[in-house]
Amino acid sequence: MPITIFYLFLSQLMLFGIIRVYENQLYLYRLTENHYKAQTLLAYTDYWLRDRNKAATPENQIVPAVLSFEEGTVRCSVDAGGKVTATVTLQNNYSETQVTEIFTQERPD
Repeated sequence: MPITIFYLFLSQLMLFGIIRVYENQLYLYRLTENHYKAQTLLAYTDYWLRDRNKAATPENQIVPAVLSFEEGTVRCSVDAGGKVTATVTLQNNYSETQVTEIFTQERPD
């Protein structure tokens, strides 16, 4: 009888351990998926900003307040130094921020 109880305890412990591993793997998968979606939107926003501001000067640069996509929105803000802070928020409230400098000091004028 004690061996049976011990065996059931070990098998239950192993089962809960396996379930916990799968839960953690699923969590990491979702986190990685959200990260890649956010990085894709931030990369597109960086491309969009650079493409729209090719011929612009720092005084007349085009920076939208919000870019909306199917997966989420990107909010942009410009600081006094000309750096653009883009914050992406996905549909499931996952959020990431990236700071981009559109105009570098080496710009030939």
